[in-house]
Amino acid sequence: MTTECKLTAAHVLFPVSLVAFVVALSLAFQTTQIVRENTVLQSVKSQQDKPLEETTKVQAQLNALALGTKKLADGGDKDAQTIITRMKQAGINIGENAPAGTAAAPAAPALPGKLTPAK
Repeated sequence: MTTECKLTAAHVLFPVSLVAFVVALSLAFQTTQIVRENTVLQSVKSQQDKPLEETTKVQAQLNALALGTKKLADGGDKDAQTIITRMKQAGINIGENAPAGTAAAPAAPALPGKLTPAK
């Protein structure tokens, strides 16, 4: 006697439903993780904004101080000339025509009045 196995919709519906449920559950989990990571990244970025602004202010003050010292040195002030000489020995160039080129950004041109390391 032969036994026939009839494949009915009920036999197929349960495994297909189970796979669909697992896929939906996986997508929901991944979406939740992405939203949490996005929130954490936004909070970290906002925490870095204030120190970045402070760093920019300090850099601008340092540049203004260095340019003032250079103007004094160009005017003949011996102490300012000594400071400029020591800065050059340390590899720091001051002025409008300071050469471009730092290890972090070799393609960036030197901005007028910015301190740049000497080559």
